[in-house]
Amino acid sequence: MADECTDVTTTEELSIFFRWVNMDGQPVEHFLDIVPLKATDAKTIYSALVEFMKDKNIQISKLVGMGFDGAATFSGKHNGVQSLLKKISPHALFVPCHCHLLQLACVQAANATSGIKHVYITLTTLWKFFHYSPKRAESLKAVQQVLDLPELKVVKPSDTRWLSHERCVKAVKASYSAIVTALNNIYEQTHAPEALGISKALCRPSTLVAIYLLDYVLPQVAKLSRALQTERIDLTAIIPLVDATLNTLDDAMLPAANWVLELMDAKNEIEEVTDITLTTESIATFQGQVAEPFIRMLKANISSRFISQDIVSSFGIFDPKKVPAADSSDFHTYGEDLIDVLLAHYGAELPAKTAGGDEYTKEALISREPREEWKTFRSYLSKKPKGNLHLQLKELTTSDMLSEIFPNISTLANICLSIPVSNASVERSFSKMKLIKTRIRNRIGQSQLSYLMKIAMETPETLSSTQLNDIITVWNKKPRRIAV
Repeated sequence: MADECTDVTTTEELSIFFRWVNMDGQPVEHFLDIVPLKATDAKTIYSALVEFMKDKNIQISKLVGMGFDGAATFSGKHNGVQSLLKKISPHALFVPCHCHLLQLACVQAANATSGIKHVYITLTTLWKFFHYSPKRAESLKAVQQVLDLPELKVVKPSDTRWLSHERCVKAVKASYSAIVTALNNIYEQTHAPEALGISKALCRPSTLVAIYLLDYVLPQVAKLSRALQTERIDLTAIIPLVDATLNTLDDAMLPAANWVLELMDAKNEIEEVTDITLTTESIATFQGQVAEPFIRMLKANISSRFISQDIVSSFGIFDPKKVPAADSSDFHTYGEDLIDVLLAHYGAELPAKTAGGDEYTKEALISREPREEWKTFRSYLSKKPKGNLHLQLKELTTSDMLSEIFPNISTLANICLSIPVSNASVERSFSKMKLIKTRIRNRIGQSQLSYLMKIAMETPETLSSTQLNDIITVWNKKPRRIAV
């Protein structure tokens, strides 16, 4: 897992993470290092990754998965970083960051629906209006205090920042009356045309209804995004989570959807402050002309971007709930086609190249015996209590008995858990970097930046007394002006 970012000194930095399965059968992601880049083209990044893995004695040929964002530099099929790494490790499966895919689906759906696109433009203009003027921000804060509303700032909506639109919509909805009142007060005092324009935009019934719609839809998408950002999620959980989210979005198109009922409850209070007139007919018209097309477009975009690869979907055979009953006609053939898909990729010897460019044949990760193993394992699954898939994968990676009886099946389970789902950990490392290397501390060295980021990213929340004593001992080994 890797991505690049520019630091405060305009140095391009490449943050590198690795994901593996620990002794408890849980997938873990750890920050390894951050290295400077001379350029941001695919070959330079690829060379930096290969050089780093050589220095750390990491066998590149044993990579089983790669997680990058959707930028062509990383994900390009022919000349991207992932395609270059596949020449060394042809069994490695590239999985694009699903959080980026979800964000792109949301942005595309909003841009394709004029009623929602105009609201996003209004929210961006609103944020700029208050953000760049402390006096205006104080005016909004004063109105919020008078109306006994939460003192919330308007959050910047960004097409590239995950979940930002959800937070922005939530803040605007909670302080809708205060924002309109503050804008009107500012216009009366300063005659600023921006204040009048934003106020008129917010006082349109369509804008208000869209805010309530988005406050229902975006949290559903945000829940999915947060789930995809977790370290412990594995490939097999993606499609069930996506399907559950799509089913929830269907509820937003109902005539008596929750967001419609909430809007009608707040109707009188809003009309008193904003002079907005809402009718059942206008809300129904909005649902037909804006809400339904937007949600259908959003669902279509998510579905198209989250199409599971054959190899990824094949890992679903380990789900105990999907195994037919032992006495059914489907039992004796269940999963054999999916095992063949996994065998074709991980059980084949593939042409590869060394980091130096020499050609060789990469040995298979599993033997040609999984078919026979699968028949026995299928019977084992059918007689077990129907637990969830993640627990089954965990059992396969931690049980010595199962690893001995089903070595190839166990290897496949390890591979499934090791392949990254998103690049969230890498993105978080850039947030840490920007807190460590600031304009005031812009001369911090590369090695010191790396050490400080490892401390920030990898230090547990609480340290035992033994760990603290070890730290003090190491600190006091060198003569220092201040002893601990």
